Amino acid sequence: MREYRIERTPTPPPLSGDVEGTPWADAQVLQIDTYPWYKGGVKQPTAVRLLYDDDALYTQFHCRDRHISAERTELNSTVCLDSCVELFATVDPKAGPDYFNLEMNCCGVFLMGYGPARRPRSAIDQTWAKRVEIVTSVPGPTKAESDRDESWWAAVRLSWDLLSHLAGKPVRPSAGTEWRGNLYRCGGKTDHQFASWNPIDTARWPKPDFHQPESFGRMIFG
Repeated sequence: MREYRIERTPTPPPLSGDVEGTPWADAQVLQIDTYPWYKGGVKQPTAVRLLYDDDALYTQFHCRDRHISAERTELNSTVCLDSCVELFATVDPKAGPDYFNLEMNCCGVFLMGYGPARRPRSAIDQTWAKRVEIVTSVPGPTKAESDRDESWWAAVRLSWDLLSHLAGKPVRPSAGTEWRGNLYRCGGKTDHQFASWNPIDTARWPKPDFHQPESFGRMIFG
């Protein structure tokens, strides 16, 4: 089981792709670099940084991508079929496997829900979705593949109030709090990726499915 330390930041980081000279430089770098269902194509790297403060959790993704594409434009649509990154986390492992999933494509369109498994899940509604702050390097609303594609980034802010609403209980971690979680990447139409941070047992799950809380790693707040 992999382990990642989420550092506390004294200053909220910018929702941008910048690292040097920003609080993102103080975050540990996590690599989405296992490919449980790999069949072929280029394994393109994804670097992730996470930070937190009294108000929110912040996550920044940097994706090398020679085939950037996105077609979904609706909240809670199948953004996993686009160039997409995902964060899944169980905020109270002692209470059970229930976890939130945030899946967002390269244009910032996202799906978010909460529950114990793929089904049942409670999807975020339009009102609370407005509180999810996402900025990406791809202007959208859609993106077609181009021979000029090289990379893209996404940065997101999830307030503790939002996560508390989804979980139905207070979510406000402090130093020493431990979550279970995993981070993923989907590649869109070309080079599907299906990459994860913590490995997934393909003997148990022979087909791509990221809704596997048993395969989550440790995420410890510093």
